[in-house]
Amino acid sequence: MLSNILLSATSLVTAPIFTRLLTPSDYGIASNFVAWQTIGLVVIGLGLPYSIGNAETDFSADLDSYIASIQTLCSATALIALIGAAIFRRQLSAWMEMDESLIIVLFVYLLFLPSVTYAQEKYRFQLKFRENILISVVNTFGSIASCLVLITIVFHDKRYLGRIIGLILPMCLMGLFFYVKIIRDGWSLDIGKYWTYATKISLPMVPHALAMTVLTQIDRIMIIKMCGKSEAGLYSFGFSYAVLMSIVSNAVSKAYQPWLYINYSNNSLEAIRTSSNIITSVICLLTLAQVVTAPEAIRVLGARSFWDARLVVMPIAIGALFQYLASMYSMLELYHKRTAITAVGTVLAATVNYCLNRIFIPNYGYLAASYATLVGFLVLAIFHLIAYGKVTRMRVYDDAYIWTILIVTTVASAMSLLLYDSLILRYSLLVTVALIVMVSQKKRIITVCRSLSGIE
Repeated sequence: MLSNILLSATSLVTAPIFTRLLTPSDYGIASNFVAWQTIGLVVIGLGLPYSIGNAETDFSADLDSYIASIQTLCSATALIALIGAAIFRRQLSAWMEMDESLIIVLFVYLLFLPSVTYAQEKYRFQLKFRENILISVVNTFGSIASCLVLITIVFHDKRYLGRIIGLILPMCLMGLFFYVKIIRDGWSLDIGKYWTYATKISLPMVPHALAMTVLTQIDRIMIIKMCGKSEAGLYSFGFSYAVLMSIVSNAVSKAYQPWLYINYSNNSLEAIRTSSNIITSVICLLTLAQVVTAPEAIRVLGARSFWDARLVVMPIAIGALFQYLASMYSMLELYHKRTAITAVGTVLAATVNYCLNRIFIPNYGYLAASYATLVGFLVLAIFHLIAYGKVTRMRVYDDAYIWTILIVTTVASAMSLLLYDSLILRYSLLVTVALIVMVSQKKRIITVCRSLSGIE
């Protein structure tokens, strides 16, 4: 959890450098490439990484052979896609708003990128956290160094190419390394049973993964098509700051999930409600702090040409807050193995987001995309609020308090957006809300602190 947060923070810290080396248009082109890469990975990857956790249990002695087999399946899909991309690169270039050369680069990258994911999943389920952290460190610092060299020296006239190639180079090299390693360690001709096993688990998760990708990536693609590359660059920069808290909340959720399952199975509902209330309160306060400080943060992180991006921070940050709430509910759906419900909710939210983008981006520009994202995640949270109650047949969380604090955070964040020109009023609002939350949760905080210190 800490390594993911620190590495993500490193990327944010380097933003002042890259926003001064790149124009908003360059930033938009690079973000468009990343968006298509994310979508392509879901489609070409066939959701196969989702099956590795189950395979680690069912094929523990032959896990290397299993991973080599699913890599072979993914490679076949990626090669077909690469050949198709080479043949129809002009049409794809016009449709994807991308240079023809980048079309080929993208599909070559998608041939090797899944191998890194397979290695990471294997290490995660085998509890080899050092190997996973090493992969993340090499990718993060390698991409920073590669981007700086390629932008300033190699692609001085087309700096967006330096940004794109620099971002993918470390993962591409690691992908090639792990591709060879996976084949060497586990090649087997007995792949039919593994393919059947993998596709039964993985393919049903593709709609969920694709819909979640649409929720987080389709905005910038649509902005490029409807508004232009500079607007997409501004949106992407503001988005990268706004989702900082979601990195923290996702890390917390992964750490919280095992504890939740243990207490849920023991019917320890009061412990779950106490802990979830405190965690949600902290995340809400940090989100509000992020929104309140957005004008100052954007000025520090970005060049003057990027300062307008501060306006997308509030809706994106609040949307990420509702995404966190939806993930809390969906954990219990996953506990009961009701994954189809998760997929339905994500597809519904993605559809709402896409339709709102189609309606409002042409008239209101990239700001409309940020509010469409907020509405999409709000719909997702409401869906899972209803769904998890039907699955568990009881209220596991203190939903009344959680939704109250989320609504308070949303209203306070909207007020701070209106007060962006008044620093004193904004920070006074933050302090006031923080004091109210701390007083309302005083007893629970004391109880948890005593529990952690071993005091009865």
